[in-house]
Amino acid sequence: MPDITFQAAINVSKDYLIDGVSASGVTANMTNVGMNSLTFALSSSVTSITTANLTSIGLAFFRNLSTATASTCTIGIEAGGSFTGFCTLRAGEPALLRLTAGTEYKAVGTAGTRLRVDITEG
Repeated sequence: MPDITFQAAINVSKDYLIDGVSASGVTANMTNVGMNSLTFALSSSVTSITTANLTSIGLAFFRNLSTATASTCTIGIEAGGSFTGFCTLRAGEPALLRLTAGTEYKAVGTAGTRLRVDITEG
């Protein structure tokens, strides 16, 4: 039996554009039993998303907990001393992805934005 089961779906209905994609019953196994579950209060300063206590990195669930439409957060890495974002979440939006081991992840956001981060062992 798999350790993790998840699903994702997007349904679009705007004017003449109607589309939907989904993946259900997706499974993953964990190599170890462990998980980081953190909530960050973000600002324009870069915040580190620590994975130091995990022996291997697995799936990560991110969610912008803010409800104000102006509250966005960006997840990324620092390269050459500069922050480079690869995922921006608007208020209430989630993201699910598999992180890469050995990479230090960062987040920035509109002042007062709260970001929930759950990272499983690989």
